[in-house]
Amino acid sequence: MENLFIPIGGGNEIGASCYLYIVDGLKFVVDSGIRFSPKEPFPDFNLLKSLAPEIDAIFITHAHIDHCGSIHILSNLYPETPIYTTHETAQLLSLMVEDAIKVRHIQNRNSQDEWKEYKLLDRALSKIERRDFFDRIVVKNVEFTFYPAGHILGALSLGAFYGENSFLFHSGDISISPQKTVEGAFIPDQRADLLVCESTYFYSSRSFDRERSEKELLNTVRETVERRGKVLIPVFALGRAQEIMLILSEGMERGEIPPITVYVDGLAKEVSTIYENLLNKNFFNYYLQPAPSYKGLSFKEACEENLREADCILSTSGMLMEGTPSFIYSGLISRNPKNAIVFSGYMAEESFGYRLLNDRKIFSSYRCQIRKHHLSAHSDKEELETLLNRLSPKRVVMVHGYPTKENEKFHAFNREVVRF
Repeated sequence: MENLFIPIGGGNEIGASCYLYIVDGLKFVVDSGIRFSPKEPFPDFNLLKSLAPEIDAIFITHAHIDHCGSIHILSNLYPETPIYTTHETAQLLSLMVEDAIKVRHIQNRNSQDEWKEYKLLDRALSKIERRDFFDRIVVKNVEFTFYPAGHILGALSLGAFYGENSFLFHSGDISISPQKTVEGAFIPDQRADLLVCESTYFYSSRSFDRERSEKELLNTVRETVERRGKVLIPVFALGRAQEIMLILSEGMERGEIPPITVYVDGLAKEVSTIYENLLNKNFFNYYLQPAPSYKGLSFKEACEENLREADCILSTSGMLMEGTPSFIYSGLISRNPKNAIVFSGYMAEESFGYRLLNDRKIFSSYRCQIRKHHLSAHSDKEELETLLNRLSPKRVVMVHGYPTKENEKFHAFNREVVRF
């Protein structure tokens, strides 16, 4: 019997991750995300349905929306199929997908079907079966295990034993180095017959120095505050916001930046509260506070009030997607050269943040300082090579990235059928 792997989305791209496996006759899907562009947000579900009229299991690796943002659509196509993920991801996923639905309909200026999507999400959430890391999950003749992937809270890499002791490993988004909120990934002591591996930074020769990036971030904040400017740090609500909150808190404790008022706004407020409960750790304190809510003020007026009160704003989205709080804040601080916008991670080409960094005309229209300090939750090329060496796979397939010409032979493109 032929074993197949097919990227339905998230193959030669970052966004809309959705992967179909057919292993020993068992059909399962890993992830169901969305793209950052509102024009074509979903994986090719028509292709998926034609290849697999029925599937046996759905696995969600983590709660970032490029991996889970269309789970309600997928679950509606396969209403009897269970959805497996970790306890943490299950708790975070609801909030993340609900917000993604709202933002997408704002961008499309169409709320007609928004309520229908919320109903589908409620149904999908009822299908979730929560599991701990290292639990055995047996579906027909395949045994699955969740391994900690680092990256963000609850993120998993999926291992599957099939046939006569054959093993496949789906990395998901992975970080081998530890961060402030999560330990590094766990790599099983098991040779893989197939490794499906993310490649966000695999094709870049750049290596990341986390400690140096944190110090550079703190220096930018200190310099901006000393010249009496305001700092906007656009953040991903899940993972990056909490990492930077701890970096700023620890920086104040060590005296690397002066005591300043930091407001956390957008979805990051709610996600940080969930992090506090799950980790039993304080992210908010006297200096780092949830941005206040104001009655009787428009959203823009509320942002203006927050900028008067705070020295630094952490706000979603991390890419300055139009219609999000950080996009509003960026416009408000852009005219003052004392202010600074500080980016900290990946920028999709569809985002305003990407255009701001790469379009000279847009860049020159902003008089404030614009900085980028890399604080990635993804492994760099060196770490991914460590993963490859440890698993020593018979077959490697790269996904979740943009391959160069010389690396295309290692990469699975959307709709491509990989036999193993």
